[in-house]
Amino acid sequence: MAEFPMSNIRNISLLGHSRSGKTTLVESLLYHSGAVPRMGDTADGSTVCDFDDEEQARGISLSLAVASLVHNDTKVNLVDTPGDPSFLGEVISGVSVTEMTLILVDAVAGAEVGTGLAWARIQAEGQPVAILVNKMDRENADWERTLESLEEACPGAMLVPFHLPVGQALDFRGVVDLAAEAAWMDGGQTSDLPEDLSDEIEEARMVLVEAAAESDDELMEKYLEGEDLSAAEIQKGLAAGVAGGTIVPVFVCSATAGIGVHSLLDRLVEVAPRADQAELPLADGGQPEAGDQAPALALTFRTIIDRYRGRINYVRVFSGTLAKGGMVKDSDSAAAEPLVNLHAVQGNDLDNLDAIGPGDIGAVSKLTGVQSGQVLHDADSEPDVVLPTYPNPLFSMAVAPATQADSAKLGQSLSQVAEEDPTLSVVNIPETKQTVLQGIGEIQVDVALKRLETGFGVGVVASTPKVPYMETVTRVGQAQYRHKKQSSGAGQFAEVHMRVEPLDRGSGFEYESEIYGGAISSVYLPSIEKGVKQVMDEGVVAGFPAVDLKVVVFDGKEHPVDSKDIAFQIAGREVFKMAASEAGATLLEPIYSMDISVPEDCMGDIMGDLTNRRGRVLGMEQEPNRSVVKAEAPFAEIMRYGTDLRSMTQGRGTYEIDFLHYEEVPKHLVAKVVEDSKAEEEEV
Repeated sequence: MAEFPMSNIRNISLLGHSRSGKTTLVESLLYHSGAVPRMGDTADGSTVCDFDDEEQARGISLSLAVASLVHNDTKVNLVDTPGDPSFLGEVISGVSVTEMTLILVDAVAGAEVGTGLAWARIQAEGQPVAILVNKMDRENADWERTLESLEEACPGAMLVPFHLPVGQALDFRGVVDLAAEAAWMDGGQTSDLPEDLSDEIEEARMVLVEAAAESDDELMEKYLEGEDLSAAEIQKGLAAGVAGGTIVPVFVCSATAGIGVHSLLDRLVEVAPRADQAELPLADGGQPEAGDQAPALALTFRTIIDRYRGRINYVRVFSGTLAKGGMVKDSDSAAAEPLVNLHAVQGNDLDNLDAIGPGDIGAVSKLTGVQSGQVLHDADSEPDVVLPTYPNPLFSMAVAPATQADSAKLGQSLSQVAEEDPTLSVVNIPETKQTVLQGIGEIQVDVALKRLETGFGVGVVASTPKVPYMETVTRVGQAQYRHKKQSSGAGQFAEVHMRVEPLDRGSGFEYESEIYGGAISSVYLPSIEKGVKQVMDEGVVAGFPAVDLKVVVFDGKEHPVDSKDIAFQIAGREVFKMAASEAGATLLEPIYSMDISVPEDCMGDIMGDLTNRRGRVLGMEQEPNRSVVKAEAPFAEIMRYGTDLRSMTQGRGTYEIDFLHYEEVPKHLVAKVVEDSKAEEEEV
């Protein structure tokens, strides 16, 4: 594909509720622009963007995909994102490299949960947005009802129809392009405007022209003076309004039938911001130097680790040019690497390129260790770029190798799976001795586990993670213990008097000696500490590590012949158990902060549920049509909160969590935790 100047490149991400037709729309746009010879179908897995076996098996997109076409001498890069909320990271990555988002809506269902979530995400990013009412040819499709639902789902938006449907549902046969004052009918041909819609067309056209005029002071002055705006002036005003966020275009089509697709492409090329209008903020508030002669600066937004093709990084070039043979560094490495392989991306197909120019999207392969969310730049520059931020994990699964053979490959394979998605992470939890795969949602983690098996040949056993409790003491306690062992050979002797004291939360462990007069030689004090730490790792209540306590050795005895290192280790272990018990040993549990965003009519259920989960409500904030609850809750009570939240809010609720601190487990719950812990040990 030929290189295009930044002014002739449009980068557009597609968002929307699952099954709203995003992948089908991309396929239709590719086909009707001549980019592909035939139109694929999601039902048989023949589309450009859903090429993964798991995507084809599930019938939904599971990761973002990139495809491109050329229309009116303009290159349009399309980033197709998954609709399931589990894959929020893919949405964030896609939006971070585009200048405009197109939200798809099902004309039968109207604005759905995913529509509102997509709208909220784009508003948070401050990106220009358009809306496409798709599937207009389906039975029960309703244009007016869908517009009403959009008004509710997109509060504060100035929705401006750029299209009017000609017929709807089974009678849908074309669209009226209000900007071009032409009708596009079934078959992709233009025709005269339908006379039976003349009143609706005149009214909608007036709204469109007024919106264009309001976006430009000069046009507004001309419009108020009663002068007609030319087609070029209307286009200029609409583009300015879309770029400024004051106009949200609403289009209509049937992607499967191709009705309205040609007009959609015309208008998107006209009103979508150009690639040279993109912003990649620097830490100092500035912008990178623009143009193809500027230092190269690109953002990686997807990583694929393929067993045959190796590591592939999708990149968006913001300035300069990535040229084959050039040297680049990533934001986390001090060493420069050569650009060996550059590619144009069309779904799963990679075509070799000599360069990826400014404003364009492509792929780089064979770079070592580069991951999504990193910056590639010239070896002699050090740009400080504000990178996309991703939410904390909400769902976790403990993973263990299915067989001994899988054990050797599990660690590296897990790391590579996590490298492919910035919202996946692998954590080794010392408190529970488990390896945990964390992500945004259940489907995302399940897909990652399937990827381990199909992509890396590693079998795993997945289970619900244990709560990472810890142990501590609540008061001062002391004890003494004598270890004495006599056999035919050398004996063992050690006596230790110990005091255990609680420390402030987060203080860790302190060890002191108050030995005076040589009751215990200083050489044995490290042995006692070693014995104490052995017990602390295992715990004295329920097998969890002990923290936030101080151990003081204040007296003891030794034998000139039988005292030795091992004797004082044993004495240290046993006396610590006794002293900790006297000091009121108990359990600590992790507490997380929660931001729960729900529709106002769900507030009662949310508040009651939080109380049942031992949560503490700290406050509330109001958003358009929604409330955000600020709360704290024990991790044990919210491990699977996402499932319950979806049930309580019909999928309309979202939440974020972040670790705060550890607190004591209520006394009436300690016995249950201890009992469960002992039962697990017996099973093992």
